[in-house]
Amino acid sequence: MKTSLSGGGLLLKALYKAGIDRFFINSGTEYVSLLLDYRVLDNDERPEMVVCLTENTAVSAAYGHYLGSGKPAAVLVHTVPGLLCGLPNVFNARSADVPLLFVSGLTSFSSKGYAGSRKIRVHWGQDVHDVEGVVREFVKWQYIVKTVDEIPEAVARAVEIASSKPEGPVYIGVHREWLLEKREIVRSIRSVAVSPPPSPSPEDVKRIAEKMVQSEFPVVLTRSAGRDRRAFHLLTELAEKICVRVNHAVGDYVNIPNTNIFSAKFDIEEADFVLVLDTDVPWLPVEEWPADVYRVSVGPDPLKTRLNIWGYDFNEVITSDSVIFLNMLHHVVDQLKPSSDLLDERRESAKKSWSQQQRERMEKVEMDLGRRKMTKRLASYLLGKVLRPGTVVVNEYPLRPSYLVFDRPGTYYGEPPAGSLGWGLGAGLGVKMASPQSFVAVVLGDGSFVFNNPVSAVAMSRWYRLPVLLVVFNDGCWGDVKKSVSDVGPSPDEIGFLEGVDFPEKLDVHSIGKGLGLSSFLVESPETASDVFSHAVSEVEKGRSALVDVRVTADF
Repeated sequence: MKTSLSGGGLLLKALYKAGIDRFFINSGTEYVSLLLDYRVLDNDERPEMVVCLTENTAVSAAYGHYLGSGKPAAVLVHTVPGLLCGLPNVFNARSADVPLLFVSGLTSFSSKGYAGSRKIRVHWGQDVHDVEGVVREFVKWQYIVKTVDEIPEAVARAVEIASSKPEGPVYIGVHREWLLEKREIVRSIRSVAVSPPPSPSPEDVKRIAEKMVQSEFPVVLTRSAGRDRRAFHLLTELAEKICVRVNHAVGDYVNIPNTNIFSAKFDIEEADFVLVLDTDVPWLPVEEWPADVYRVSVGPDPLKTRLNIWGYDFNEVITSDSVIFLNMLHHVVDQLKPSSDLLDERRESAKKSWSQQQRERMEKVEMDLGRRKMTKRLASYLLGKVLRPGTVVVNEYPLRPSYLVFDRPGTYYGEPPAGSLGWGLGAGLGVKMASPQSFVAVVLGDGSFVFNNPVSAVAMSRWYRLPVLLVVFNDGCWGDVKKSVSDVGPSPDEIGFLEGVDFPEKLDVHSIGKGLGLSSFLVESPETASDVFSHAVSEVEKGRSALVDVRVTADF
């Protein structure tokens, strides 16, 4: 055991003690002592280092590592430039309540007198007035370490806050002086204590359960309950038990199987009881709710207090972890014994809606096939036919999940609420690193493909042997922007080429994939898609990342 450590080495030991197994790093001059101490510390004294060529890959991989393992990771970036490059995905993590420890070195505050004092020009150029002010809007908590001895306590405090519900990213800044300063005797490092999740009162749950059981058309609105796999099973069982509809079956996560009849979509105005569970935007606001529609919001932060304006009103607001709430709800429902006639009506209605929606989806697929038109929905359907059961899909916007089968928890991760592009590919690699046995497919648009910095991501894939399937829906435009234009103006057919939205020419993603050393494939028609997808899947199963450039229409 090393008895003399730099502040950088002390940071490593503190991270490991706090339960951080991996850290993703884009290094800089302030980390020289950390890099040297990493070489001499034993494996059971420090987390594993993962080198990333860009900060957006590092932060999104840490995000994905949490999705795949349930454990937060750390990200170490270089002073203010690295912090700024990592912030878009830190913002994504904040919007999705994903915990990670975001650490930046800070330029030296001294011109002389310390081992870490300013030595080169950038140590002046990278100085800013208020680093905490830069990062404050995007994290749960932020702190600038005051001395080298404070590093372990700052790390423990950061992980405690990041891991307590509602979870989220936290930030620590460490000046170069403290990272390079030595300590002959390393003080004991305390353990981390995470507070238990909040729970509701039994009286509240009983009152809600009674109203839910007695209503004619109860619904659950969720986007993220399935983040905890226990909630997936509890919510699926609840839907079957009292015949309650659930939207979204596939939201940010798989919340219930989309093969379940109770995943059938519905008009929110039909509902007379609404349970909002772990979601930021439960419905598009309506002018006025009828007086007899009972609305309940449940979650660790049921009023979404980090948002300035939310715009939703409820009869009851319950601060609770979803798993705890659903367990208690089941217990009460079992005692209430709902009317069998009412349950039969709900079940029959759900079955009818689900069957109709399945028919409509297949009619659209057949229509696209008949016109030989590779729409995003058809590309989604054909890809889904090839992917093996249990494939983990990471989707940054273009995939249409309703055209695939998602019947297992932890098999779908949708784009974060903040929508900062450049998340999906790094997140997919993080999932693969945390869950090596999983087959991971990442679906991007051509625009988000560029934002993901494929050079950086492919390097990480190769260096750490993380084969993934990358599918790019290539429509030659900013699809969501074009849709927004059509929502307020002319129809898609009338718009034609739109400056500032349509690209002057489509990106040759296929050739870019070849240049990156990937097994690269091109799909230009529905007839060839299934064979090409199958070949790409086989390449990944052999241990080599593959890219498929799918030339799709700009249909919405």
